[in-house]
Amino acid sequence: MDDWQWRAWVGPPSGGKLGAAFLITETRLLTCAHTVQGMDEARVGFPGLLEDLPARVVRCGDWRRAGDPGDVAVLELRRPVPYRPARFAAPDDLHEHALGGRTFAVCGFPRRPDQNERHATVTTSPHRGMRREWWELKTGPDEWLEEGYSGSAVYDAVTGEVIGMVTNAELRYGDRANLGWMLPLPHIRTYWEELDDLLPLRWLTPDARRELRELLRGVRFTDPLGAGLERITGRPAFGGFRSAWASVRYVAEGWPRDRLVRYLAALGPQLPEAARGRLTAWSARHLPGAAPAPARSGPASVIVRLERVTFDNAFDVTVHTWIDGAEGPSRRTERVPERRVRPVVEAGVAALAPALFGRDWMIEFAVPESWLGKPFEQWYLDPRNKIPMRRYPVVVRDVERMRPDSIRRDQAHHRWRLLHERGRSDPRPIACDAPRKGRDFQDWLEANVDFCVLVYGSRPVRSWLTAALNNGIPVMLWTRTPCDAPSHGDCRGHRVLDELTAAVGDRHPGDLPQVALALRKAALIAPKDEPHCGRDLTLLWDDPSRLPDPPLAMEV
Repeated sequence: MDDWQWRAWVGPPSGGKLGAAFLITETRLLTCAHTVQGMDEARVGFPGLLEDLPARVVRCGDWRRAGDPGDVAVLELRRPVPYRPARFAAPDDLHEHALGGRTFAVCGFPRRPDQNERHATVTTSPHRGMRREWWELKTGPDEWLEEGYSGSAVYDAVTGEVIGMVTNAELRYGDRANLGWMLPLPHIRTYWEELDDLLPLRWLTPDARRELRELLRGVRFTDPLGAGLERITGRPAFGGFRSAWASVRYVAEGWPRDRLVRYLAALGPQLPEAARGRLTAWSARHLPGAAPAPARSGPASVIVRLERVTFDNAFDVTVHTWIDGAEGPSRRTERVPERRVRPVVEAGVAALAPALFGRDWMIEFAVPESWLGKPFEQWYLDPRNKIPMRRYPVVVRDVERMRPDSIRRDQAHHRWRLLHERGRSDPRPIACDAPRKGRDFQDWLEANVDFCVLVYGSRPVRSWLTAALNNGIPVMLWTRTPCDAPSHGDCRGHRVLDELTAAVGDRHPGDLPQVALALRKAALIAPKDEPHCGRDLTLLWDDPSRLPDPPLAMEV
């Protein structure tokens, strides 16, 4: 009898029974989200043992209406109960369980005058799947599912191991059904990741897994993580993952341990600095001899962010720093008229630059599209002594891509990832007399998803620049001097284009700010009457991972 004390019913605080639940810890139960939808409090009972216990609804999945995925809810009792929780099957054994022809049991609480529980036997199989979410349940002869079975554990009647949870049934015979649906364990834990702490997993120890899951709480699965996962496993992450933890679990349960070590090393740079240190310490304890080495996080930066406001021809100006892959000291956002932007920026950069002294660092201008061609390298790092910013690498960025909801940002993530996987710039030259009009240029870029670096022989026309930004091109170089030659056989634009394309050529994309710096320096001593690809040079270099938090004053 002790083996089945985890079976429970659930109902509203006002009384009655709506469905089933099952005990998973001494205070928590699993049930269906649709059973407790709209409820903060519920009542649960263990038949013949304890009845009408108050419980809080502490977690509901994504379910909102019939047919939705994520039909999972977690209830928490006010006090522990003295019953042994349900035991779970190992998730990687589910296919063997189901395909072995075993019969499973379910327990429900249909609306009957006696208010007693009812039992049925079912069979299931992963081959009877539905929308990648549920497995079909088929009842035994003369047995039925009814309203009130939702939330019941589907368990092996011999071993008692739970393999999933009943979510719904097809009531084709009045109020009865011989077909229903089960949410298997791997899908339940998609919507409630703490379930992983209770499953008999075969990697690491329960304490080590729990600590790692907590460390990664709230960390999203991003494009850089997707690139790292594909590089390490050799397979793309089709459909992605709901969280970084889900991707870690995928690698740990499907690949040798060395792949997990490598993936955690790729994950480290995506974490805040404090969490990155905790991950290194965790790896040293639980993966001895294989702790992730600190990853290169790129140069430090002063990042100037300009957001145009919708009135008074003004800008919100914020100056941040970016150090070791995370945001460092920053200045309070100031709203200033356009004529005041330059002095406010110069003062902000001068104030924060000392925090970067002794490092390799650069200056990034995240600005509206119409400002991308400004000569920022000629602005002053030290206004008092007239020291120009060109002494350090200076790049521009599209400020629109810094907005979390920007489609441009999503497009840039994909091309930047491809660019880094390739490891070389492989630029596409755009001649000053290229015949493409704006719409044709847009279509050309959209059709060629592997184009990541564009080099122009002269200042690009506005329609080209917009098309490139809309398609997520992460790197562009151009000289701001227009080519006004009557014939383009051997014009200034063509000569500059050839030089600039050769200079960028096989260089790693991470090196391009230094390449642009070297070209600007070379242009300082080149003959003034001859074209030089470093003169009036603009480099758009838009690494989507370098994203300081948006300023509080920024309009949305």
